[in-house]
Amino acid sequence: MRRLLILTPAFIDSAEVRGEAGPITGDRSQVIVLFRLSERGLVIDARANGGSEQAKKSALDTVRMWRFRPTLLDGRPVQMMSGAAFDFSVVPVKVQAPMPMPAEQISPVLSTRCSLALIKKDVDAVTICKKESAAVEKNRLHTAMESLSARDELGLALLQLGHDPKGALSEFTRAIELAPKGLSSSDGEWAQLYWHRAAAEQQVGMTGAADQDFAAAEKSLEGAAQTVHAGNKGYRDLLGQLAKQHASALETAGKHEEAVALLSKFAQ
Repeated sequence: MRRLLILTPAFIDSAEVRGEAGPITGDRSQVIVLFRLSERGLVIDARANGGSEQAKKSALDTVRMWRFRPTLLDGRPVQMMSGAAFDFSVVPVKVQAPMPMPAEQISPVLSTRCSLALIKKDVDAVTICKKESAAVEKNRLHTAMESLSARDELGLALLQLGHDPKGALSEFTRAIELAPKGLSSSDGEWAQLYWHRAAAEQQVGMTGAADQDFAAAEKSLEGAAQTVHAGNKGYRDLLGQLAKQHASALETAGKHEEAVALLSKFAQ
């Protein structure tokens, strides 16, 4: 699940739905809210730094109502990480992009070390991702979506580079258990989690479970393609790739006719 970081006034102003925080009498707090958007442009994760508890709650409640257009990378929607600075010392409350900051401040619990190791196919990726996942779980401030991302990335490291599909299966299962806390079944991220677990199940010979998870991933991607119109082609391309892998699993299980029907359904 690719994540991009952007901290600009133009991005904040691009919100299609943007409520305003109400003033708090006598409160002159400065609050920075760091947030993550799903591939659909919905806020799925947010944390507030600085200011009074009342101001932080107001700023968080406001940001969680924001809606953005999906951001595309190579035609496919991606998650976005951004931030907004709230100044409660003025009326109306002023909202602007925060000063530039390193990725560690944007996501102080979940870093990019594991995801970069996966992209580079680093031989130490499993070790890196294990350390990051453990650090997320130990941090009492971690969120469900940070834990989900860490477990999914560790699962990919174990599956692709560690040759440990059973270990990967455990991580993907825990990530799927966390998914309802920020995602919906029509999110592309939801589909990817089931796709990842199906691949692990396929490798350990759990053909029935893999068949079910591949089907769940396909249904989810179909929903995402209908919901995120701007990324429709990207999701359709992914559906084609997913169908080929699912069909391969069906062929292995001796279900030739089902494999042919599946490929025909999602033919590009």
